[in-house]
Amino acid sequence: MRGAFALPWARGRWLLFLPALCCLACSGRESLQDVRGQVLFQKQPGKGVLVTFHPKDATITVVRPTGFTDDAGRFNLTTGDKPGARPGQYTVTFIWPEEVVDKAKKTISTEPPDSRDRLNGAYADPQKSSFKVEIKKGPNELEPFHLQ
Repeated sequence: MRGAFALPWARGRWLLFLPALCCLACSGRESLQDVRGQVLFQKQPGKGVLVTFHPKDATITVVRPTGFTDDAGRFNLTTGDKPGARPGQYTVTFIWPEEVVDKAKKTISTEPPDSRDRLNGAYADPQKSSFKVEIKKGPNELEPFHLQ
């Protein structure tokens, strides 16, 4: 009778180690690296540009690192809610949203404002983007991206 109970306990004991083994196996792939850069439009800082890094060979479900530029055109990437990006090859896209004012509306609306891309989609398609970047382990200070 005792042997029948020993076998399930032996199997159950290994389940306690499973989360630790998973963490060890994933820790190298999951590490995010600090990534900073700057966007210049016609040699001037682009304020409020959405910068998106598209991983090479990524599926549609992969969370892409993104950042918004500040007054100096500088950005820091985040992946989801965590700072940084995983090492690897990326294609970079840029969208510069601008609010469109509808002068015909004279009432207050609870809907979000309409916007358009100041760059008219010229840098929004990852299939057409010529901006390629490699993120390496450690801090990454990228060369400025020059948009025309």
